Amino acid sequence: MTPEPQQTTRRDDGFDLGDTVALVHGPATDADAERVVRETLTKAGVRTISDGPAEVTVWLGGSASTLEQLGVAPAGLLPAEGYVVAVGAQQVVLDGVDARGIYYAAQTFAQLVQGNHVDGVEIRDWPTMRYRGSIEGFYGTPWSHADRLDHLDYLGAHRMNTYEYAPKDDPYHREQWRDPYPADKLAELGELIDRARRNKVDFTFALSPGLSMRYTDDADFRALIAKFEALYALGARAFNVALDDIEYETWHSADDEERYAPGGGGAGLAQSELLNRIQREWVETKADLAPLQMVPTEYYNVDETPYKQALREQMDGAVVVHWTGIGVVPEAITSAQAAEAKAVFGHDILIWDNYPVNDYAAGRILLAAYSGREPGLADHVVGVISNPMNQAGASKLALYSFAEFGWNPATYDEQASWHRAIAETAGGDAETIAALEIFADLTTYDGKLHLANAPALTAKTAAFWRTWDAGDLAGAIADLEPYLEAIENAPGQIRQGVIDPAFADEADAWLDAAFYWGQALRQALRVLEAGAEGNSSDVATGRDQINHLVTQAEEIRDIRLPHSKTHPRIGDGVADTFISRVTDSVS
Repeated sequence: MTPEPQQTTRRDDGFDLGDTVALVHGPATDADAERVVRETLTKAGVRTISDGPAEVTVWLGGSASTLEQLGVAPAGLLPAEGYVVAVGAQQVVLDGVDARGIYYAAQTFAQLVQGNHVDGVEIRDWPTMRYRGSIEGFYGTPWSHADRLDHLDYLGAHRMNTYEYAPKDDPYHREQWRDPYPADKLAELGELIDRARRNKVDFTFALSPGLSMRYTDDADFRALIAKFEALYALGARAFNVALDDIEYETWHSADDEERYAPGGGGAGLAQSELLNRIQREWVETKADLAPLQMVPTEYYNVDETPYKQALREQMDGAVVVHWTGIGVVPEAITSAQAAEAKAVFGHDILIWDNYPVNDYAAGRILLAAYSGREPGLADHVVGVISNPMNQAGASKLALYSFAEFGWNPATYDEQASWHRAIAETAGGDAETIAALEIFADLTTYDGKLHLANAPALTAKTAAFWRTWDAGDLAGAIADLEPYLEAIENAPGQIRQGVIDPAFADEADAWLDAAFYWGQALRQALRVLEAGAEGNSSDVATGRDQINHLVTQAEEIRDIRLPHSKTHPRIGDGVADTFISRVTDSVS
């Protein structure tokens, strides 16, 4: 199961569901959980789902008497979003602390059902972190509306509860933050909020006014509140004021310049007063809002500065502060660093984790494991959320691991989680799993979390040269060529085998490039053979073919900014180095 439950106890009284199952509402219920249960039973071959007596009964929302009969304690004392699933003696009890817990119990039941059978089990489960999910906060081509709808379904299916709407290139989010959303865009946001609610995800609306905010201007404050009110009317209940990536020493009105001291201390005071006013004049007037969030201008490192001091001492303690680690995209985030961040900002810390975001890495799609985050972060922060790629579907590989890390960081194993994510993307098909692992190896490097590219290909080419240097060209080729052929064939297998068409569509440019690089690498072997045979004509022809294949790979462009401005990077520093050494060796 994923994410792995906190506590699982196996029982020996599992059973087949049969043709007819009674679905009975307990003291609490949830329409979305009921939808999941009904879909699960129908998929399992149950023909009749009744509300009357049957040989098998599913109690949705708990049943104290049935839990007592099974010797299982109810969910009531678990943390928020916690749940209990009890299966045994022809009974299934799905009990939750709250509506979200009941929904998660239903999802877990769906994972337990195999065919028409469900094993006996007691699961007691709850999330370790309060915030789990994503923030669409990258530069470049934003996601489409369809991307976002699908993304919300993915978050909900993996027990992630947070989606933050903050695309830098939505003009009404940043550049034109004062302007109301047009009716059609507002309707789309409403649909996203409804989809989020259906998936038990908090739709968090972020506004970035810092490029032109006049902190002392009441009209600007009212414009900000009007924007929030429009989203509140649609059902949004979580809000974020993002003040990142601005020049905080630049004031946008003479009144601001007169009121606030220059430098970070003045900026911190201005921002604190803005957040305080939002908190006290708007948030506290509504009983159903989540804690207000903000993204500080100094959103990384743990250095003591006048800016952070101002936030710590002046900003309302209820505001949650985003933080990216000791760097914008740090290789590691440790428990000690998180503790320092909480101390220096003086507020609850929500980690905005810039992985697998690739807006800074034009030409790269980032498919390596989510690594370098210590389990003990949960002791110091309220959550960890992912800033994903311009490619929404391809980002799911990393998001799968974010879900597991946020739910139960104590058991998180980055490589095991990465392999499970690959397997899910491949629908469990062994050939597609192998192809995805080869393709992901070629797209490892990001210069931040992962500093070495294509480690598997690196190891295989190094072994090739060792065998070559020993005088065994035939043996070297025999060992390496199957892997190079697998690189060439991986794009076709991925397109055919992945269960999410968006993955193949979004990775299209990189898949095409991988195909050409695979062919170029195999052609390099033919050049070596021709050189060993003294056939200079075939060497020259082979070199020309390699150059043509590499040119084809480098002419490819993705359709999204910033990647449309350069060619896809595939195994760079490894594949091209191997080819250069080959051509040099036969010169």
